[in-house]
Amino acid sequence: MEATLFLRNKLARHISWNGQELTFTRYSKDEYNQLTDEVEKTFTFKGLFHDGGGYGGVLKIDLYERDGARTFTKFKPLVLCLYDDGKDLTIDDVMELGGNVYKVVEITNVKNLNIAFEVSLEIDNGE
Repeated sequence: MEATLFLRNKLARHISWNGQELTFTRYSKDEYNQLTDEVEKTFTFKGLFHDGGGYGGVLKIDLYERDGARTFTKFKPLVLCLYDDGKDLTIDDVMELGGNVYKVVEITNVKNLNIAFEVSLEIDNGE
């Protein structure tokens, strides 16, 4: 219990120092379960936006050609936030940052300790 509390306080301190204010928006759905332009709910909290590395954050694609192999590495955007801040987020919530629109595609309770969420995002600029 004390170790979990220590980890939570350490993460909270790190997010308060280095995190940035992030706003997630949830749009309502119509009778066909399609997203509308009507805002249902907005969430604002501090989190750490980063490109994934290590733990499930890197997508590697290997292409084998006649002359050799090429490996492409694509990093996926993630947000690390405290459990209490991110517990109301759901899939398809939207966040805008740096001119890009990101859609929530996965929410992971890190190590199932109820300390933090790792929110996986994908760029969704309407294309």
